[in-house]
Amino acid sequence: MSAPLLQVESLAVRLQTAQGERAVVDDLSFAIDAGETLALVGESGSGKSQTALALMGLSARGARLGGRMLFDGEDLLSASAERRRQLRGPAMAMVFQDPMSSLNPYLSVGLQLAEVLETHRGATRGQALAEAECALDAVGLSAPRTRLAQYPHELSGGMRQRVMIAMAMLARPRLLIADEPTTALDPTVQRQILRLLERLRREQRMALLFITHDLGLVAEHCERVLVMYAGQVVESGATAQLLRRPRHPYTAALLNARPGAGTRPGTPLAALPGQPPDPRQMPPGCRFEPRCALRQADCRDPGLLWQSDAQGSRGWRCRHPLASRG
Repeated sequence: MSAPLLQVESLAVRLQTAQGERAVVDDLSFAIDAGETLALVGESGSGKSQTALALMGLSARGARLGGRMLFDGEDLLSASAERRRQLRGPAMAMVFQDPMSSLNPYLSVGLQLAEVLETHRGATRGQALAEAECALDAVGLSAPRTRLAQYPHELSGGMRQRVMIAMAMLARPRLLIADEPTTALDPTVQRQILRLLERLRREQRMALLFITHDLGLVAEHCERVLVMYAGQVVESGATAQLLRRPRHPYTAALLNARPGAGTRPGTPLAALPGQPPDPRQMPPGCRFEPRCALRQADCRDPGLLWQSDAQGSRGWRCRHPLASRG
């Protein structure tokens, strides 16, 4: 059995803020194989984007990282800054969450795409622009030669997102991290973007780490899923099994918050009470316990264990499936 393309072991990310140091990712472990799609889900502030930035070597200045991140056997945390720059592009690339602010407003689309090939392949400007035009055509952008001369403000949100995908794919990465790649896009464009990512994954046998809060998209496009809460994974497993029969109350709450097929317009959705915990004062034991309707006294036990099997979960009482609307 071959080793995973990416192996993350006990990753921790701590950021410096005006209020002091705070842990935004804690004891995170997962693996992803070549050609596989893995979803990372959870509400805002759960640590999804910070995990992606740590993988890319783009964490905020002053961040402290611990654990291990092995990409094809190479430890990323011990790699030099120059080595990390070399890996960004050919090894791993990222489609950022906000296409409105991810492109340089002062440079044309063509120059920003050409820079990828000039940096990583030593291509000439002419060669790079020619390949960039082909890349824009491959992601379904109309009039690709015209787009090369345009600036980001001249493109719609969906068009800019396609440019970001083309830029990420130019160096043919082995791992693509897509951080909320369909945020603020209308449903038609969402489906076009997701079909595009799926096609590129199949054609290039690329691994895809798909970060989202939309469990409907996860059900359609991902083979496995990790559910994060307050910087930790609380449940993981095969997508169909986990979404059908969740074990952790947080996963069940996320599923129950979705509108069902028979939900009438105007019907209030189920909402989680309270707020995620302050990263500087995490509760002991299960971090979801203060908001959980099923909490018990032993949920606050600091010795809380990860129940590891085909559908892993964090907690004493999370061995058995919970009811969910599915």
